Amino acid sequence: MDDIDQVHVWHIDLDGPSPGPEADLGPEESARLAGYTHASARARHAVAHGALRRLLGHALGLPPAEVPVRRGLLGKPELACAAGSLTFSLAHAGRHALVALTTGRAVGVDLDHLRPGFPLDAFVRRYFPAAEQDLLLTRPPAERPLPFLQLWTRKEALVKAAGARMALGVGQEVGVPGATSVVRVRRPPLRGTWTVRNVPSPSGAAAVALAGGRPYRVVAHDWATEAP
Repeated sequence: MDDIDQVHVWHIDLDGPSPGPEADLGPEESARLAGYTHASARARHAVAHGALRRLLGHALGLPPAEVPVRRGLLGKPELACAAGSLTFSLAHAGRHALVALTTGRAVGVDLDHLRPGFPLDAFVRRYFPAAEQDLLLTRPPAERPLPFLQLWTRKEALVKAAGARMALGVGQEVGVPGATSVVRVRRPPLRGTWTVRNVPSPSGAAAVALAGGRPYRVVAHDWATEAP
């Protein structure tokens, strides 16, 4: 077996069976849960974060509620212990969530779908760099949504890996949709080298970004059949 880095990406159906009781959540997650006014949004939040804690707890040999998650200097969730340099990222949109787990490299994951009535062309002209505008807007209108979402999720994944805010990443070029790209960024807090790729998505598009330029393998998992 080769020694290429691996990132494990878990798909969770947020309208499926709950992975565990709300008691498995941490204080911050429980506080956010109390702020939801709609039962469906509350349930999806609990399932997404419960699944993340189950996966982290399984990797660390800890009960989910005891996994020491904290916020880093830039607000990115991280483990408050060395834990074998385990890193993680969570994304959710609609009824779907993705959790990415790896070791030794900062990771970001994102998924999204296009909302009805979204002004794609105007948004791209205003925020995306010129090369991405050309790539998208020279296509027939019906062929623009998927590559737009592939680029958007790549930007989100890179920003989440860096622990920054999306406003700093929307104008960043992130390579060719669907391909694996090594992206080098000079300006902080995104400064660094990132390897970005799209991954299979249950809805719309999804992407993963890892720190550094080394290649990596994505190992996909379905929570419904492989949950620990």
